[in-house]
Amino acid sequence: MSYKIVLDVGGTQIKSAVLDENANLVTFNSIPTPNNITDFILDEVIQIVAQYKELYHLDPVYVGISSAGVINRDTGTVVYSSPTIANFTGTNYKQALSHITPFVYVCNDVDAALLGELHTYQYAQQQIFCLTLGTGIGGAFYTSETGLYQGANSRANEIGYMLYRPDSETTYEQRAATSALQTQITHQYSSTDVDVKSLFLQAKQGDETASALLHTWGKDVAEGVAQIQLLYDPALILIGGGISAQGDQLLQYIVPYVSYFLPANYEHAPIQTTHALNNAALLGAGSLITL
Repeated sequence: MSYKIVLDVGGTQIKSAVLDENANLVTFNSIPTPNNITDFILDEVIQIVAQYKELYHLDPVYVGISSAGVINRDTGTVVYSSPTIANFTGTNYKQALSHITPFVYVCNDVDAALLGELHTYQYAQQQIFCLTLGTGIGGAFYTSETGLYQGANSRANEIGYMLYRPDSETTYEQRAATSALQTQITHQYSSTDVDVKSLFLQAKQGDETASALLHTWGKDVAEGVAQIQLLYDPALILIGGGISAQGDQLLQYIVPYVSYFLPANYEHAPIQTTHALNNAALLGAGSLITL
């Protein structure tokens, strides 16, 4: 049986799994992402791959990695990363794993999430932009003719850095990521029991404070969605990340505001949440591997 080892390296967690030939998860694990100062991400990645290799008697070993940061897919290197993950720029996955296997395939986590989504669900649209909300905000653009758009230097779709506001010294992701919403929750509520998930529940139950907070945050998200429409003209805009599990309840705080940031009578693509949810990036990392 042909197994693949897949990892999703993010700012909060490192998820890993083994996939069978039908892209089913044989096993799954998740650990907190090391601080990359005293404990290192590459050490964990090497240990995970080595453990799966031994556990499943894999030879040869095929590894697909979805990673935060700007990725050079040819070298398997993080060529740029925000300060969200310390000392991450320059991380070379292929080199780190070369003593275990030469078969290492790496791509940006949002690209991987979109690939996983497309593997899971068949879309009629031919041009799809995927926006992911999490610790930061990332983007990926896919067309049926050319596949994923990477840009001249593998730096396309870095939408989290857009919309910088000098007055607050904040970027789009610093205002509209899920982590930004959690920060707003912390400022609004004295109780530590309130998190993003419970905020949506409170809003659903009619809590006006929770609803107002989500509307304010959703408008910030919508500003970036409008820029995506103007720049890419996609046939479909997908919103992914863990928060996408809120489905239509999430969309109701975002979609009505998109038109605020577009010219009058300027239509935008349909907007919906992803189907594959949290395993999308793992499935996408697996799709990079051709046996």
